[in-house]
Amino acid sequence: MPPTKPDGLSLGKWAAIPVTIFCSWLVFCISAAVVYNRLHNDLMMSLFILAGLAPLAIVRVSAGLRRRWWPRLLQLLEEHTGRLDTLPSRFIGLWIALAAGTGLYLELVLIRYHGTCFAVFGFFKNLSLLSCFLGLGTGYALGRTRLVLTPLVVPLLAIQIIAMHLLRFTEIAWALQNPISEQLTMGLPTAVGAVQIVLVYSFLIWVFTFNALCLMPLGQLASYLMGRRAKLPAYSWNLVGSILAVLIFWGLSFMWSPPTIWFAVGFIALLALLRGMLLCTGIAAAIVLGVVATPLAVNNYDLYSPYQILTVFPSYAGRTVIMVNHFFYQDIYDLTPHGPDLNGLQAMNQVYYGAPYQFKQTPQDVLVVGAGTGNDVASALRHGAGHVDAVEIDPLILHLGELLHPEKPYDSDRVTPHVQDARAFFRSTDRKYDLIVYGLLDSHTALSGMSGVRLDSYIYTVEALRQARKCLKDGGVLCLSFAMKPEYLARKLSLMLAQAFDGQDPRVFYFSPTAASLFVIGGDSASIHLPPDFHDITAYASSHASADPSTDDWPFFYMPVRTYPVSYLVIIAIMILMSALFIWPVLRSGSGGAIVSAPCFLLGAGFMLLETKAVTELALFYGSTWIVISIVILAILIMAFLANLVVMRFPRIPRGVSYPLLLASVGLSLWFSMVSGSMHGAWLSQILPTAILTLPLFFSGLIFSAEMESASSVAAALGSNLIGAMLGGCLEYNSMYFGYRSLYVLAIVIYGLSMVVSLVRRTSKGVVAVASAGET
Repeated sequence: MPPTKPDGLSLGKWAAIPVTIFCSWLVFCISAAVVYNRLHNDLMMSLFILAGLAPLAIVRVSAGLRRRWWPRLLQLLEEHTGRLDTLPSRFIGLWIALAAGTGLYLELVLIRYHGTCFAVFGFFKNLSLLSCFLGLGTGYALGRTRLVLTPLVVPLLAIQIIAMHLLRFTEIAWALQNPISEQLTMGLPTAVGAVQIVLVYSFLIWVFTFNALCLMPLGQLASYLMGRRAKLPAYSWNLVGSILAVLIFWGLSFMWSPPTIWFAVGFIALLALLRGMLLCTGIAAAIVLGVVATPLAVNNYDLYSPYQILTVFPSYAGRTVIMVNHFFYQDIYDLTPHGPDLNGLQAMNQVYYGAPYQFKQTPQDVLVVGAGTGNDVASALRHGAGHVDAVEIDPLILHLGELLHPEKPYDSDRVTPHVQDARAFFRSTDRKYDLIVYGLLDSHTALSGMSGVRLDSYIYTVEALRQARKCLKDGGVLCLSFAMKPEYLARKLSLMLAQAFDGQDPRVFYFSPTAASLFVIGGDSASIHLPPDFHDITAYASSHASADPSTDDWPFFYMPVRTYPVSYLVIIAIMILMSALFIWPVLRSGSGGAIVSAPCFLLGAGFMLLETKAVTELALFYGSTWIVISIVILAILIMAFLANLVVMRFPRIPRGVSYPLLLASVGLSLWFSMVSGSMHGAWLSQILPTAILTLPLFFSGLIFSAEMESASSVAAALGSNLIGAMLGGCLEYNSMYFGYRSLYVLAIVIYGLSMVVSLVRRTSKGVVAVASAGET
């Protein structure tokens, strides 16, 4: 099939994108230089100024030499496009799967890598995801242009990866903090002052725009190859490749592999797609892998769990220190009588970790959730616990505790470790406990690049605390410690515990040496008095003023009160503006409606909302573990594949039936989310939620495949769908005020609009066809 559009490589149409990338990078580097000037680091300040000016110098030199390199680049792209046209038709489905799978795989890798390098992405949980959607969607919309831009992928990726790797080891990484005023940060620094806020937002603009540019050629490649097959069979191969990509990424996560392996697998796939340029691609890939594999800090070890990066300092001030996503997580202590007294920390930590056992002495059964490396477990054993269930969601953290903890608590036959989500453990266990101890459960780390669910999202809710209460024996005690300033979250957590325990207010103590608060509820705790370092702030916390409880529908624990996140509107506006820079040149490419499908655009927005809601709700039933989330995403892709097969087999399924079924299934899911908390029993709590929450995704897949078949091209359908998903991602932020159930309402509205648009379009086509027949 010959190309249907001009080459789309005219620099004039796309000039706004590189200009934005250069300007945001320059502003970021200038802001970084100002920050370093305050730190009196003249060398780094100079380096950042040079780094900001370097792209401008390169562009100036390149412009002067354009007559030399521009024809060679066009020739390279012509040769690559020609090779794609000569691929045997009988194997084109496999090439489609490889191209689509490579695009999705690199999307997952880049999302994970962003969060690994900088903690700021934990506060903008879908910025990287939406950037990938924009890049792939724009690429799909380009479709069968004269030149396929895939050879540009490797150098673009190399620039992004190397820049982020080097920045990660500068002090600027510490300055990239949360700029959102409505959300607290667990004691982590918050961006303050004009310079730091400009630094953060210019960095986010650069990453969002440049990352989209990196993935755009991969979307175009898949769309170009899909143009050689009928639409629905081509889409089936696309989904096959996507499913394989998720499985490969799942396997690498299972092996706790580092970024070097992630990128190596992606570059191998690119080598297969860039035949004829193996040497250049191989050299560029080797440089990237060499840089990423080079440790720039020699006093620690970086390890990668399925969730996050763990940095281990094996001997720091006489103790082992673990950091998560470059922030302090936990010290590993030896608090036995013969343990070392590290600058007076021994006695202080013995008091802190021993506090729960003042309220329940020598308990027979103890549950530790968020067991971590084992400090809380070791304390339970020292205080005579008969049996300890230790629940930790991150298998690598648990493994480090088994290897490094000097007291070896996980080796005890009185301890049973569980690699599980605490909420899922509460739901599934039938044991009762004398004492439940909450370890460190708070994290702003994105659980998965595909979901954006935080590790603590459903642990600190009223419903979760009620489930924990059901696990207590009569007279049992729940002790929850949390690193916070009392005025921030103490009132909120006290209110949530009071609601979970039918109006009983917890006792709250502030432990001044560690700035931690201890919440104790249940049993007979009123008469217990803790050592002087524990300040009783019960009266303050129990006032419950200026606090809104977190619930399963509104699980935003770090927002003290329910307020609309106006600060997020800034990043949403930025994403919309940056998206316009990519979409506008496509709309001007000459075909107008041929590259736009309004129903597919709206279906993408609705699908994004439903996918987010399905992932978050199913996490309640099965646990927020990376395995569960991966299986849910895989199931969604498989359902889309099956829906596509149904449309291929029964192409005349009327959308007048599919749309009402979709809207009814979304309404059913909304109703179920409101009543599911009262349902019990294995069948109701496992199979039924899965069926109800994923049913709308099946009907949505049926409609999308039907709309694709009637669209002007695969490029129009898939490009519009992915860009529409960005709208859904922006609308998702409304859940921070209205709650997650509001996403169902938004989805119903969007799907209703899609139905109306589809009906109007088909009616218009029918009128035109009748008029044409009459003229004939």
